[in-house]
Amino acid sequence: MEESILFPPSGTFRVIFFYVGQGESTLLIIPDGVTHNYVLVDSNIDEENEGKEVKELLERIDKDNIVFINTHPHNDHIKGLKEIKSKIKEVWHSGHIPSKEHEDTYKELEKAMEKVGNSNIFYLRGSRDNNTLHTDHEEVSKVIRKIGDVDFQVFAPAEYVSNEIQGETPKQRDARIHEQCGVIKFTYKDKSILLTGDSDKVAWKDYIANYYKDKLKSDILSASHHGSHSFFREEGDENEDVYEDHMSLIDPDYLIISAPKREKSQHGHPHEDALEIYRKYVGGDNIFHLGKDEKSVVADIDTGGGLSIYMEGEGVTDDSSNIIGKYKRDSRPYNPYAY
Repeated sequence: MEESILFPPSGTFRVIFFYVGQGESTLLIIPDGVTHNYVLVDSNIDEENEGKEVKELLERIDKDNIVFINTHPHNDHIKGLKEIKSKIKEVWHSGHIPSKEHEDTYKELEKAMEKVGNSNIFYLRGSRDNNTLHTDHEEVSKVIRKIGDVDFQVFAPAEYVSNEIQGETPKQRDARIHEQCGVIKFTYKDKSILLTGDSDKVAWKDYIANYYKDKLKSDILSASHHGSHSFFREEGDENEDVYEDHMSLIDPDYLIISAPKREKSQHGHPHEDALEIYRKYVGGDNIFHLGKDEKSVVADIDTGGGLSIYMEGEGVTDDSSNIIGKYKRDSRPYNPYAY
């Protein structure tokens, strides 16, 4: 990936959905007047699983001012943080304490937080207000934390869920990590991108969809849990227990799935039954499975609110045939990631 991708035109909000194998990592390049700020949501810098490029690209940012957001501390969302720790100035996280299986990578997060200091650590908690986080600098309290010209809204984890899980046993806590997972919507020029981490059916059905039903509409949805059916059903659910109300509320035009080819995924991601539901809501041509061609996907929202989606290395010009998608869905070429 060329270094120039880090520096979009002035006023453009660029989102890079990195291909990182079985994991997720998304870079937000947020306009701030004539300059840009950098926000990395999750990390899977794993050289054995295609994550090397993330490290190499972030090293080219000449300022040590990246905001790192961790939706939840599972290995495939936090691995390799030590490789970019020096670039991080703030940490936002769910507050979840993981099981021993993820202990080593969680220590990387703890070291990053130690590096930035307590005044630069923020907690993700659901809020009806934009640009709102929590801190415990003195006592847990809400703060407004604006980053450039893009607004964000945290939908999850719910504060009551975090409080409940904090008092549970490690086994109980581990079973609910996807319920205590960050879900964040970023909005610019009336276009929105919804990042869902590994959030599950329980979180959406019991809390998010009911409480934020009028706030969820998004143009681009990053598929939860690498295209897992856990977004729609719990293990053991029968067909009649499949939950889809959240898809109607989100009503996305495009879907990004961060997962390898199914045969390379130890979990069989993306699950076919989940894909069937996604196709129903966005259509096969508007699904972008990063692992299908093992490339990253870039989304740009320009100063006029135009939305373009394209493959890494393709770039966008006014007459570019490399554009995969335009917001009005007109005259799109073949999408190699589609289903």
